[in-house]
Amino acid sequence: MEEYSARGLAELRRQKKRKQSLQKFLGFIAIVIVVLGLYISKDRWMPNFKIDNTGYTDDEITEGSFPLKIAGSTKYKACTLGDRLIVLTDTRRYTYTVSGDTNNVESHSYSNAILKSFNNRTLMYELNGTSLRVDSKRSMQYEKKMDDPIYVASLGSRGFTAVITQSDQYVCELHVYDDSGDEIYFRGCSQRITDVVFRDDCSGCAIISLNVSEGNLVSEITAVDFSSTENLWTAGNIATCPVSAYPYGEDGLVLFGDTMFACFAGDGTEIMEYPYPGALIDASCSSAGAVMMFENKERRSTTLSIITDPASGGVTEAKLGEKFKHVLAWNDRIYMLSETVLESYGYDGKAIKALELDQPFSDFEKAGRFVYLEGHRTIEKKEF
Repeated sequence: MEEYSARGLAELRRQKKRKQSLQKFLGFIAIVIVVLGLYISKDRWMPNFKIDNTGYTDDEITEGSFPLKIAGSTKYKACTLGDRLIVLTDTRRYTYTVSGDTNNVESHSYSNAILKSFNNRTLMYELNGTSLRVDSKRSMQYEKKMDDPIYVASLGSRGFTAVITQSDQYVCELHVYDDSGDEIYFRGCSQRITDVVFRDDCSGCAIISLNVSEGNLVSEITAVDFSSTENLWTAGNIATCPVSAYPYGEDGLVLFGDTMFACFAGDGTEIMEYPYPGALIDASCSSAGAVMMFENKERRSTTLSIITDPASGGVTEAKLGEKFKHVLAWNDRIYMLSETVLESYGYDGKAIKALELDQPFSDFEKAGRFVYLEGHRTIEKKEF
C-alpha cells in the first residue's frame, strides 16, 4: 500500500511538470505571435515614434549652411584650419567651408581622439592610444603608428610633431618627427613631460616637465637643439605646476602655471614672474601679449590680466562684470566667452565690442573675421 502511494505521488509530480512545461511553451508561442504581428503591422504604428532627423548627415551633423545642427548623441571637437572649420566626432572628421558646405568627410577609427591646430596644420592623435596624423589644408601630410601609448603630442610649423609616449625604460619618451613623418630626435626622460614648444624654425624645442622638489610640485624647462645631444639651457624648480606654454620672442617661452606666470628669454634667462591674484580660469598668448583670467571667490569678481612687455614687468588689469570661462589672445584683440556674451578687449584693457548670445556655448574658434561658437546641439558662425 505504501509502495502504491509512492508510485502515485511520483506520477502526479510528472504530470504537474508536463503541465508546467506545456504552459511555458504556449506562453512562448504567444509572445512570438505578438512580436510577429507587431513587425508585420509596423507601417501602421512606427511613424508615431520616428524622430525627425531632417537635415542631419548620417545622424551626426548638418551641412549646407550655418548654424550646423549636432545630433543629440554626437560628441565633437572643433578647430580651424585656415578659413575652414574642422569638426571631429567619434567616427568622422568633417571639413566645412565658410558657407557651411562639407568640403570633405573622412571616417576614422581613433578612440579618445585629441584635435589641435597650428599654422595651417591640424594634428589628431589618440590619447593613450598609438595612432596620430597631421593634415594640411589640401591633404593628409602623414600618419604614424607608435609602438607605445601616447600621453601628449604637440604641433610645430610645417607639420613637425613632438610625441610623448609611455616607456618601459624611462618615465616617458620624446619622439620628434619632421614634416615627412621621419624621426629626427629622440630623448628618454626621467620627468613627466607635460608640453613641448617648438622654435619658429623647428630646429629645436623647449620641453616642459613636472617635477618634485622638497615635496612640492614644480616645473622644469629644458631647451634642446635637434642636431645636438647637449641641452641648450635648463630652468628648474619653477614654483608652479605647468598648465600651458607658448613661444615668446626670439626662441623664448611663456609658461602659465597653476599659481604663477613666468617668461624666459631665448638663452634661458627669466624675464618676469607674476604670482596670480586669484584662481586661474583660463590663459592664452599671442605675439601681442599674454592674457589671463582669474576668479576671486571672496570678492566674487573676475579679473583680466594683460602682459604685453614682460621685460618691463608691467601688468594691466581689468575688472570684468561677467563671469567668463574662456579667453583667446588674438593678433590685435582679446576675446572672452561667458554664458551670455562674447566680448572683445584691446591689449590696453579697454572693452571694444560685445556680442549678446541667445544660448550658452562651451567654447569658440576664431578664423579671420568670423568666430565659430560651439554649443551642445549647434555650431554657429558670427562675424565679429
